[in-house]
Amino acid sequence: MSFEKKLKNKLNKAYQIFKKTVSTDEHDAFMTLLEKVHNEAHDIIVKGDGELEGSEFSHALSFLSESDAEVKDLLELAKEFPTVVKSNGELLGVGKWELLDPGWIEALEQLFLHFKHKAPFVTNPVTLPISDNVNFVIAGDWGTGNWRDKAPSELVGEQMAKLKADYSIHLGDVYYAGTKEQEINSLVEHWPAGSKGSFTLNSNHEMYNGAFSYFEQALTHKFKEQKGCSYFALENKEWLIIGLDTAYHANPFDLFLKGNLGEDQINWLKTLPKNKRIIVLSHHEGYDIQGVNKGPVYNQLVNALGREPNFWYWGHLHNAIVYKPKGGFYGRCVGHGAIPYGDARILKHSANVAWYEDKSANDPDIPVRVLNGFVHINLDGNKLSEKLIDENGNERVVNNSI
Repeated sequence: MSFEKKLKNKLNKAYQIFKKTVSTDEHDAFMTLLEKVHNEAHDIIVKGDGELEGSEFSHALSFLSESDAEVKDLLELAKEFPTVVKSNGELLGVGKWELLDPGWIEALEQLFLHFKHKAPFVTNPVTLPISDNVNFVIAGDWGTGNWRDKAPSELVGEQMAKLKADYSIHLGDVYYAGTKEQEINSLVEHWPAGSKGSFTLNSNHEMYNGAFSYFEQALTHKFKEQKGCSYFALENKEWLIIGLDTAYHANPFDLFLKGNLGEDQINWLKTLPKNKRIIVLSHHEGYDIQGVNKGPVYNQLVNALGREPNFWYWGHLHNAIVYKPKGGFYGRCVGHGAIPYGDARILKHSANVAWYEDKSANDPDIPVRVLNGFVHINLDGNKLSEKLIDENGNERVVNNSI
């Protein structure tokens, strides 16, 4: 049986469970969403660019047996379409991890199975004391596993390990759908542990599995410092570092793409000290790719803290972006841990962007790919130094003593 046939069979079995789990109105609303994604994907293939939110679900209608016979088979259409770089850096094509990779169907299969069935939310966050002089390596969207020789995840992981950081932190996303095997094989077994500990955040892809494997596999193995909780704080004399779960309370009807903190986490944020310099870590973005529109998590966070953080590092968007400071607030997107991506040309003249990664990775298999990488942060008293480092160990951006 072909790979695509196996995917189709698994998806259709999961779909039947989904139909029995949700109400007719919920079913129809979700199928309308899938139809929207399908149509956007079809249009983007024809036109070569455009908006496509929820690309993991582009092939859904083509794979479902009950779909209208007239629904175009996007997979067949896309096979004739050469990979191109969208204006936001995403790769439009059917290659591994690209927007129309049929493997993303597993994300929908898992979402069908866990639409109303997710792991219990743990509400005992740790506040861990850390040294006043301490360093971190942070990568987002790293959980692809070493899917080929010299995969970006392998290269980035090796460079992170070389720094022997005190703490290593993953900003979430284990692909395709955060299943048990993927949490173990694509994250736990290969993640470069910090000498004093490691942390990992929840994400939309792990929520497709109901976050069961995130809580039961990742948090019980290499990431034990979190004591089973998906949010946490690290604190020293000058700094408070807050790790957030922006995915658990997100809406499945939005495909978990828009972050949400939930009441328990918001109430916890209100109890944290506000008189220190604050770093926030999350999977979902604080504001959109061009640094213009603030997202729902931004508003929830600032309202709970009563102030903006000093620094905020997020993933979710597969890119490396250093935003210009807004007052005392520095935003950073470091979702370029492993997923192949290209030159996001919409950022080239953005008034809010100080730097973004556009240097070719010289990848013979994916010629349009630009460099993957991570960020290295050092705290020394009240000063923060950051370096964005690429998969080859080269320093791409250096900001000292901010």
